[in-house]
Amino acid sequence: MISKGDNKFNCCESTLIRIDRERELLGFGPDVMKIASCFGGGVAGWGSVCGAVSGAAMALGLLHGTDGGEDHEEFSRRRTELRDQSQSFLKAFEDKWGSVNCMDLLGVDRRTEEGKKRYEELSAQGAFHCGDYVEWAADKILEMLDS
Repeated sequence: MISKGDNKFNCCESTLIRIDRERELLGFGPDVMKIASCFGGGVAGWGSVCGAVSGAAMALGLLHGTDGGEDHEEFSRRRTELRDQSQSFLKAFEDKWGSVNCMDLLGVDRRTEEGKKRYEELSAQGAFHCGDYVEWAADKILEMLDS
């Protein structure tokens, strides 16, 4: 995970930062970081899509997404290519780690008090691999961009 001073970035933010360090993401900046700040822990700690996966998808969007200014043919072509790239990444992540969902990856439901307590216990033991998910996701996106 990436930190700045005492501030530890979540999986989504860390993935975006890591990709941007290797390959500039046009449009990446404070506004994107504000959006990404809500995507840690499977969207605000809800346990849905892993933050590293969300960050990787956001990076692909920044690199290959549409903004509505394209003509219809270009808009459709880029959307199809982006969806294909994103699904390829999602499949690779799921094949590697077993799921794209944070709750499945962590094995705890942090939406409950019991789950939060268990998360803290396991976290203190170093039981989670969130940093590995971030590194793998960023590396996979960079690899996909180079192929």
